[in-house]
This record gives sequence, structure tokens and C-alpha cells, in this order.
Amino acid sequence: MTNKLTFLLLTLTLTSCFFSNYESEKIKSSTGNFEIQATVYRTDNNAENYADVIIHLFDKNNKKLPELNTGAGDANKWTIGWTKSRDTIVLQSSDIGNKAWIIQNGNPSEIKMTDELNERAEILKSEKYE
Repeated sequence: MTNKLTFLLLTLTLTSCFFSNYESEKIKSSTGNFEIQATVYRTDNNAENYADVIIHLFDKNNKKLPELNTGAGDANKWTIGWTKSRDTIVLQSSDIGNKAWIIQNGNPSEIKMTDELNERAEILKSEKYE
């Protein structure tokens, strides 16, 4: 009986991790001008943004700027971060590949991936998963 109860509690705990919303901690840019936070909406599979990785952007006064739906799915490995020297957001996704955005006039704007940005994306992945 104890084994069955333990198994049931463990199953419920693990299941709740996959069917609850996710919110990361805020990550400050190297310049200190911005912070990002990732969220994943997992509770309503009929929602338009269900299981999408959404990046929320904040300025240095904690004012919320426009959010960014990355197009990456939460079913695969992903991570976000900043470049080391600029206010460039980097996404590493095993789902859609690597992407990057700069902030222009308070709005994220996608930029072309370079070797340097791809290298940063792979570093972010290794820091999170290895």
C-alpha cells in the first residue's frame, strides 16, 4: 500500500510540472539596461500561445516592454540569455534553431544570426543542460 501511495504521489508531482505554467527568473543584460523573463503557458492547450516560449522584456526601471513570442515550443530543449557585451537577446532552441533580437526604441527586433551569436547560443545551452 505504501509503495502504491508513493508511486501515485510521485506521478502527480511530476505530471504537475508538465501541466503548470512556467516562469523563469529575470535575467539582466550585461549593460544593466534591460531584463528578460521567459514564460510558457501550459494550462490550456486550446490557447493560441499554448506551450510557446514567450520572452518578457523590462527596462532598467522595471517597466514592462512588449513581449516576444519566440515561436519555440516548450516540448523541446531551449534557453535564453544575453550576449556578453551588448543588449542582444539570444535564444537557443532545438525546435526552431537559434535566434537573436536587439532592442530598438523599446521593441525587440530580430536580427540575422552570426557565428558569434550561434556560439553564444550554444554556450547558453551547455550552461543549462550539461
